[in-house]
Amino acid sequence: MTNVDDNAGELTSFLHLTGKRPLLLILLAGIAGAIGVFLALGEPAQWQARYVVNGQRVADDALQPAELNIFVEEIATTMKLPVVIDLVEERTGYVEEIDYEITVNQSGSSVALIDVNVVADEPEIAQAVAVETAVAGLEVTLDKTRQSVQATVDQLEDAIDQNTIRIAELTGDAGGINPTLAYDSAAQAVLDRRAFLANPPTTQETDEDGNVTTVQVPEPEPPLAELEAEVDRLAPLEREHTQLVNENNEFALRLSERRASVRDADGSIAALATERDAPNIIDEVVTEETSRLSGLLTGLLLFAVPATLLFIAACWVYDLLRPKTPEPAGVAVEAHGELDAATSRALPEASVTPLVVVDEGDEEHIIDVESTETATATADDDELDDDDRTDVDDDLDNDLHGGDDLDDEDDTPDSTRSNRWGRDASSKAG
Repeated sequence: MTNVDDNAGELTSFLHLTGKRPLLLILLAGIAGAIGVFLALGEPAQWQARYVVNGQRVADDALQPAELNIFVEEIATTMKLPVVIDLVEERTGYVEEIDYEITVNQSGSSVALIDVNVVADEPEIAQAVAVETAVAGLEVTLDKTRQSVQATVDQLEDAIDQNTIRIAELTGDAGGINPTLAYDSAAQAVLDRRAFLANPPTTQETDEDGNVTTVQVPEPEPPLAELEAEVDRLAPLEREHTQLVNENNEFALRLSERRASVRDADGSIAALATERDAPNIIDEVVTEETSRLSGLLTGLLLFAVPATLLFIAACWVYDLLRPKTPEPAGVAVEAHGELDAATSRALPEASVTPLVVVDEGDEEHIIDVESTETATATADDDELDDDDRTDVDDDLDNDLHGGDDLDDEDDTPDSTRSNRWGRDASSKAG
């Protein structure tokens, strides 16, 4: 015996949503969702302000594309820092995540652009926050960049000063002249002395007797050894002096570029003061009302889903706590219902052999029509002609109707084939 109500495998039975409960659940969820949508419609409209910041207009002209990308990315990152958020709150009086929501990203269309999106309850708030965020982010980034460049300028100036002091010392060691010139002069003196010694000049002298003789000119002072020693002393001085001079020239070139960068940064920072009235770096794209579709969906789900879950939980608890009533047991026939033996036929009607009761005088004959017809039809069927078949049919008809002597008056409805269970026969059978 299997209970036909045991449908735990079905989802509705598992969730205890049987009978009219699904309709109640739909009605409850619809009412809760309508409440959520109604409350969402009552919320004030929000506005979105979209701005674009062109970082190339405040960047150094000498920056390469990769360096520009890093600079603009730094600006976008700075706009998200707490120091910028504090500056915006100080200047506008609006607090993030309470009065507005902001998103800052480097644009995918160009490495020089920054997208600033602000959502607020009023368009003026969104616009003011977007502009102040961009201005504050640029100010902080440019000031940080200026400080970094200024630190480089200071380092270059210190290096140049130190090299200058060392050059002065080398000049003093070289005899108060440029060490390079001193070295070149000493080296030339050595070359001249060696040439002199290799081919010493001659001169004519007259002795007391009046004789004229040719003699070599003696080597002048200082001797060659001292000249070579002087060259060896001046050589390192000349090398260091040349290195320091080259470094100073390079430092001076870099210093000039860094000072120009500092001036550009100062000019960009000063230009930000007028950016609110005469925008040049910060361009407004659009300020429009945001779509309420997301808010409506949020309100719908926020109320409908908890109501649905609570209803299902209530059904669970109710079914667990309510008293169990006995259910009538039934025989399950492949989940198609119960078998009623009193009103159902045991066998199909076509399988029952019809019987005919013939009332012949005081005797009663019950003839099995099917067996008689079968025996007659099968007996010597191949040997019978048309006349013989007619005779057999007549004999069979006589047997069924009680013989050939029956006239029309004796034929009653009880003895016909359509009413083969007659009154008399049924009474006799009883």
